[in-house]
Amino acid sequence: MGRVWTYWEFDHPLGSTVRVISTPLGLEIFAEDVFQIIAPELNNEKIVPLHIQSRERHVIIGEQITIVKTLNSGAIYNLKGMVKKQMINNFTQWIRSNVLPIFQKDVF
Repeated sequence: MGRVWTYWEFDHPLGSTVRVISTPLGLEIFAEDVFQIIAPELNNEKIVPLHIQSRERHVIIGEQITIVKTLNSGAIYNLKGMVKKQMINNFTQWIRSNVLPIFQKDVF
């Protein structure tokens, strides 16, 4: 088993929770949370056949170590052929405006 990551939760304006992991390579968002907001018809099982590059991360959920799939910004942008471009743009803008600044403060 690899590293166990800590995640943070953010309330998205559409009523969903978005869970984020801060890695040395940048932010990664739980794939299921991304899909819940921008494409509820997709799910974790469908991202492999769609050739969307995800990572598997170990996190603690409910006192158990669980493997979750995460997406970075590049993987989210690669969804543009499958979901409405405006939904992706709105989601990534929300991440840049509301989530990213919190983690950037930690760097300085």
